[in-house]
Amino acid sequence: MSNPAGEPSPYALIYRVSQILSLTPDPDAVLERVMDEVIAATRAERGFLILRDDTGRATFHAARGLDHRTIESPEFQVSRTILNGVLDTGAPRLTADAQGDGATAASDSASKLHLRSVLCAPLQSGGRTVGAIYVDNRLKSGAFGPQDLDLLGALAHQAAIALDNARMFRDVNTRLQSLRLIHDINADLTSTLNLNRVLIASLERIQQVLGTEAGSILMLEGDELVFKVAVGEASDRLNPFRIPKGHGLAGWVVENARGVVINDVQHDPRFYSNVDAGTGFITRELMAAPLIMNGRVTGVVEVFNKPGGFSDADLDLLSTIGSSAAIAIENARLYEVAVEKGRLERELQVAHEVQANLIPRETPRVPGWSFAAQWQSALEMSGDYYDFVSDDPARVGVVLGDVADKGMAAALFMALTRSTMRASAAGSASPALALARTNRLVAADSANGMFVTLCYAQIEPASGALRIANAGHPAPILYRAASGDVVELTRHGIALGVIDDAEYVEESATMQSGDILLIYTDGVTDALNARGEDFGHDRLLETVRDFCRRTPADLHAKLSSTLKQFVGATPPADDMTFVIVRRD
Repeated sequence: MSNPAGEPSPYALIYRVSQILSLTPDPDAVLERVMDEVIAATRAERGFLILRDDTGRATFHAARGLDHRTIESPEFQVSRTILNGVLDTGAPRLTADAQGDGATAASDSASKLHLRSVLCAPLQSGGRTVGAIYVDNRLKSGAFGPQDLDLLGALAHQAAIALDNARMFRDVNTRLQSLRLIHDINADLTSTLNLNRVLIASLERIQQVLGTEAGSILMLEGDELVFKVAVGEASDRLNPFRIPKGHGLAGWVVENARGVVINDVQHDPRFYSNVDAGTGFITRELMAAPLIMNGRVTGVVEVFNKPGGFSDADLDLLSTIGSSAAIAIENARLYEVAVEKGRLERELQVAHEVQANLIPRETPRVPGWSFAAQWQSALEMSGDYYDFVSDDPARVGVVLGDVADKGMAAALFMALTRSTMRASAAGSASPALALARTNRLVAADSANGMFVTLCYAQIEPASGALRIANAGHPAPILYRAASGDVVELTRHGIALGVIDDAEYVEESATMQSGDILLIYTDGVTDALNARGEDFGHDRLLETVRDFCRRTPADLHAKLSSTLKQFVGATPPADDMTFVIVRRD
């Protein structure tokens, strides 16, 4: 089937189609547009697109000129044979004469369908055949030729690229929505210490985003799980119910310390039906995640009945929210204890302990590397923090932040920044991109001029590659063992929370054996002695040079003792926090 005069060349057509598809962000819309373009380009009478998932299950999409009944009918056998061959081999197929093709002569389906000519090309992604495009013409239409097969193959290639891009766009958009939800919930969690209000607000947000009928949070009290809050249908009838420890899916989550998704609970032997029987609620789908604090399961968050069922991505989101909720629950519980005792001093002490729980208790254990860290608050509450973040064993992330304030407000802002930074850093190979995402979310809730300086260093232990993004923080110090030089990594960006569209740059280096990286807050260099002198930048560099050939633990001890001796009895004016990393 040659192109009539005046029509665009195949190259121009393919370019036009690629441009159109690249601007289509919705996967379903991509499939529909692909079939429209394929039918027009090949002058096919009918066609459809098929996709296969990882299990091999096939689904039909964007059919033109036929429907599922035709595709699934016995007469369509010849076309299914061609289609299955393309899916299995990954090779395109042209049947120019379906009536006389020896491969189909044993079947009369071509005659019954009045087929004249068939084209089929694979959709391939990542070296796998993930689907195929099928078109045909019946006896009243023209036959396809090799040039049509080449054209369909090129269009299928563009379609696979467009489909991958659309799916990536959808996944990124979904992740951004999840980050916004996590940010909103974290804002709720840090805005009040009223336990009931925090939990109801969180459940309502989860129910709204996931589209569930109901949700509840159960807390472990002795040998029972007790319903603390519930939203949705029949929630007002849940209060009297207690689930014995180890019973039901909630009990299973507590015992195994991991979440669960069940999209047919009535056939799951673990399902505890007594609650449904007592409330009149009918549970069809259930998803639950543990609330874990300091390595101990303290409760369970559950949601029920989502149209279409729950997915693993839903469980990841619920588990992340559950982690923040567990901290909020502990914060609120400790706060209520302090209020009941009526002593402000005890309240602040408890809050300090809660905040200390946000600081890592151990440094990473990475072969060939050593770490040391110190977090020292000037008051009961600190605006400093450090963290180690990594969702990839090939990378270790070091975060150190300093809120530009002190006391309770700074501590709450620090907690918000920590949670948001963790969520933004998850799955991000770019420190600069992680800071930009964190800044957008932090800036949205920054009040009273509060902001935070933050440095995020990402290390690849195998190669020693170091990538750093800096948001207004003091320049990290890098000691080079081979030359004895001390290098300051000076690239800076604006502090987080000042403007919502700030951009950040990265500085890269490679740490060799014996090299040391020191990241610190300005409380170290601004520490004052009795004469009003500050510790200063020069003393810090001198301390690093004196002990740079020792272990991070030795340098940590030396820097701490030097600061303590310098300050003496003078009350600390600011929090002092630092992290030391050495490649052994």
